[in-house]
Amino acid sequence: MYHKLSNTASRTTLEKEFNKRFKYPNLYQKQILINGIDEVTIPIIPMEEENLIVPAIWGILPENYKDDWSVFQNIFNSLNLNINSLDNPSWYSNALLNRRCLIPVTGFFTSYLIDGILYPYYFHRKSGLPFCLSGVYNKLEDGFLSCAIITTQNKPGPKAIQNIDGSIPLLFPKDLNQKWLSPETNKIDILEMLYSVP
Repeated sequence: MYHKLSNTASRTTLEKEFNKRFKYPNLYQKQILINGIDEVTIPIIPMEEENLIVPAIWGILPENYKDDWSVFQNIFNSLNLNINSLDNPSWYSNALLNRRCLIPVTGFFTSYLIDGILYPYYFHRKSGLPFCLSGVYNKLEDGFLSCAIITTQNKPGPKAIQNIDGSIPLLFPKDLNQKWLSPETNKIDILEMLYSVP
């Protein structure tokens, strides 16, 4: 389960790196630690406004949901959704076809369990520049967006960086970002993208 992110990039750096502008530039603030256990907003690049970076509540909620975020999260933690659950019929499976997003971050936190001891690990680019996690989102009754990070099982190997449960956020090569956001990308292409990423 991934529930800690970091976004220390400036607004200018994010806009330049992804060639997108903030819809609400004054709402963005750098954050060394974004803890998803609390209700927080994070920047996303949604399909419906693919040229903009917009705020979204981290922890996807059902479309047109009316109750409090914390009430839902106490029942179902939706900060992350595993790719294997996205294709099953559920309240969030439609988001995979119609509401995909990219989630710009400068890093995420994970933990290793080695010999009965937890070791924290911070995953980031050596350059410190932001990169995107893949995600899905829904629109709430009040117009706010809520989102989740898509996770996959990490492939074993010497450079495998994984959480205790063996999962890792799904990262696409930068050249696939536009395909992920395109409304023209069909279900077969989406599933191929999800399952073929190294």
